[in-house]
Formats: sequence, C-alpha cells, structure tokens
Amino acid sequence: MKKLAILKCAMIGEKNLCPGDAKCLVAFMRKEGEFERYKNEDAAIVGIMDCGGCEGNKTRAICSLLLLKLQLTALGENVDVLHIGTCIMKFCPRKEDIISAIKEKAGVEVIEGTHKYAPPTIFGK
Repeated sequence: MKKLAILKCAMIGEKNLCPGDAKCLVAFMRKEGEFERYKNEDAAIVGIMDCGGCEGNKTRAICSLLLLKLQLTALGENVDVLHIGTCIMKFCPRKEDIISAIKEKAGVEVIEGTHKYAPPTIFGK
C-alpha cells in the first residue's frame, strides 16, 4: 500500500479558507486531480501538515516533515509520496524555495499538487 502525506499552506488552513482540508480529502477519495495516479492501487493518507506559515519559509516546512516522520515512526508507519497542496502551488509566493528544499530533503517522490477544484473565476459561470 502506498502511504501519502500532504503539505498544505498554513495561512489558508489557519484562516479556515479550506476547512478540514476537504478538497484534498475528497479528491483523494475520488482519485481525482493529482491523486488519479492511485486509481489502480491501494493508497492511504497518513499525514497532513502545514508549511509553518509565511514567516517560516522552507525551514519550517522541513521541520513539519521531520515531526511527521517522528510521529509515524512511533506508529510503525512511513511516507512513500509527499503531495504539495494545491493551495501552495497556486498561492504561495515562496513555493519554489519550499519545493526545492523539500525535494532535496524528503527522500521520497514529491508530487506538485493535489486537487483541481479551484474555480477559474470568482463570479463567472
């Protein structure tokens, strides 16, 4: 079974702009967006952590991943693939630094994105 983790934007989560990470979880359940790659295999989300906030930059994101690893190790679990949340991919001004640092340190496959549910316009149809 493939074990996944998601790195999300702290600011969006903190302000409840994406309550409960609903879009990522629904996309995973439906195997849509970047989760479509798991349609024909067993996969589970074992962790969702945030980047640490805008003031934290890449260092906080790496610390979040380290803390997740400690928790999962204690539970006998691991991460095979790390998804960078659509929130970071679409809205983070520091995403290139964060993604570069994560790819250097993660030691697992890093996928850029989660869901495709962001609307193209605010009020348009």
